[in-house]
Amino acid sequence: MKTKILSSLALGLFLGFVSCNITDNPVEQPVTKETFSGYVQKGPFISGSSVAISELDESLNQTGRSYFTTVTGNSGSFEQKQVELISNYVQLKADGYYFNEVSGQSSPGQLTLYALADISQVNSANVNVLTHLERSRVEYLVQQQELSFNAAKTQAQQEVLALFDLELPQQATSESLNLTNNGILLAVSCILQGHLSTGDMSELMANIISDIRPDGTLDNPSLGSQLIDNARLVSTAAIRQNLEKKYAEPGMGNVSIPDFETYVKQFMDETAYEPKTFITYPETGKYGLNILAEEVTSVKANDSIGHHVFYSMKAELPEGTSLKIMLKGGMWAYVGLPVPENWTVSEYDQTTLSQVFTVTQSGIPNDLKINIEAGETTIEYYENGATVPSRVKQLVSEGVIVTPPDSTNLKSQFFYFP
Repeated sequence: MKTKILSSLALGLFLGFVSCNITDNPVEQPVTKETFSGYVQKGPFISGSSVAISELDESLNQTGRSYFTTVTGNSGSFEQKQVELISNYVQLKADGYYFNEVSGQSSPGQLTLYALADISQVNSANVNVLTHLERSRVEYLVQQQELSFNAAKTQAQQEVLALFDLELPQQATSESLNLTNNGILLAVSCILQGHLSTGDMSELMANIISDIRPDGTLDNPSLGSQLIDNARLVSTAAIRQNLEKKYAEPGMGNVSIPDFETYVKQFMDETAYEPKTFITYPETGKYGLNILAEEVTSVKANDSIGHHVFYSMKAELPEGTSLKIMLKGGMWAYVGLPVPENWTVSEYDQTTLSQVFTVTQSGIPNDLKINIEAGETTIEYYENGATVPSRVKQLVSEGVIVTPPDSTNLKSQFFYFP
């Protein structure tokens, strides 16, 4: 009898142990996707770009289970059949060339973008600049501060968007966004790209990622300055035109480009970052005083013996900037030989008594030899694609006011020295 009692007790303890073990540590059900898909976009990555889908554990470490696919077509879409994972979490890594929405051309260099996603309830996830910027911060919050994946993802997404003074609606996730239906994503993409090369943009993103990883804020002011300079110098009208042309190509879906201009402007209006890239106007050029220099407000039309006095029209444009100068109301003459250096000159407009001088290419020197006849000339500066003058100056020229003869070969109030 004693032996039977002990045997029964041992069996009961064993069954109790097994029962507790099953209750406390349930076997995880695999996550299966008949088809898993998404888009890789900076602009859209081109066909043949590689996409790796790697399983992550709850600490966001790779488990070793991965799937590999490629982008098909030039809209950035990818697809992977028969995905089966133990964990809910994946890392997506994309490598390839992309359509640069600022330049309107494919990138000359390859770009790598990442995304983290919980795919337990979804069959798709996109890879874009927002998912890329937030990834390292999510890892820090999960691994160092022990936040849940969803909490870390929500916090990191809000912190990244705050860098651009933007925010998404509640429940929206960065990996669900598409350039063709979300203006915020497109605005951030444009701001990061600016007129930078692929390598320089990649470096900018890497530096931002490193900076925000421990605290979610951008502490290096030079990085913020680069962002606001990029936003100031891009042409949103040209970007829209480039994207509309791209998505009108066969197989691209002919979609409507969302309003992103509002968000670029919002960033420029609200950011505390200080711009550093400015067009400057040196006091002198090759031909003397520079009529565009702020301190030059008066000149002489002639010297003491009646000869024309010539001046320079010169600006220093960092790469990516643009400048248009309009002279109005007075009389002037630019010299054709030597040919104006890096300036394009319009025909004189008899109706508005004006002429437009445009710097042909930024990042290289420019200069132009010009004489200002006696009287007052208005100079309007249109910097970086501005449609209204960035500044206006009155330039007074001392000397004898000359009234040009009425001739079909000599335009009123405009002389040209060949």
